[in-house]
Amino acid sequence: MWNNQFNISALSWLWHFASMSAAANQIVHFISGSNLFKGLPLMSILWYFWYRDRGIKSATRETIIGTLIGCVVAVLIARAMNNYGSFQPRPFANALLVYPGHIGLPAPNSQALYLWSSFPSDHAALFFAIATGIFLISRITGFLLYLYVLIFIGLPRIYLGLHYPTDILAGGLLGAVCVAVGTRASATQLFRRHFRMILASYPAAFQAGLFIVTVEIGTLFGDVRMLLDGIVKYLPR
Repeated sequence: MWNNQFNISALSWLWHFASMSAAANQIVHFISGSNLFKGLPLMSILWYFWYRDRGIKSATRETIIGTLIGCVVAVLIARAMNNYGSFQPRPFANALLVYPGHIGLPAPNSQALYLWSSFPSDHAALFFAIATGIFLISRITGFLLYLYVLIFIGLPRIYLGLHYPTDILAGGLLGAVCVAVGTRASATQLFRRHFRMILASYPAAFQAGLFIVTVEIGTLFGDVRMLLDGIVKYLPR
């Protein structure tokens, strides 16, 4: 899947800049790994729209709940494809590509990066899903967020050799489709009555729980994955 002219040309052009500036590479590396530039801005905007329209029967709030459900489904599908689909090495670990290395940065040493297939990008699936949900609420804001996700989340991961452009495109399409389906009227009516009832009866508890959910979604379930990894280590074999 990676071996096409589009991927090779894009990586070849981007990697021309890999040896130009250690400081620039370190900035890109920080942005790529920082929740300050990934989940936090998008979740903040999601919460802005949540409180902008406070009605119990708010279509905006139903769209947000559908968006969060779609995000979770998109990440689960992406991870299933990573684990059970045909293996595709990440660009920096692909022996058939000439990876130049990035000046000022250490070589990637996480074993997970070598063992997980790169296709599709779960980052792209998650954050394009959120951008799609916001686009359904506000076209202008959503369009700007699509650009933001592409520039600040997708492009750094391609530049650093973590993903091919097609990984990002496939993940983005997956996320957008999951949210488009999850926010359809036929889907929202599956949770509408229960959502309204719980929000009306326990508004503080519901929104506190929702805040925790958005934090975990915005950080790609980092704490949950660490917890599960820890539990698995102590399970009898």
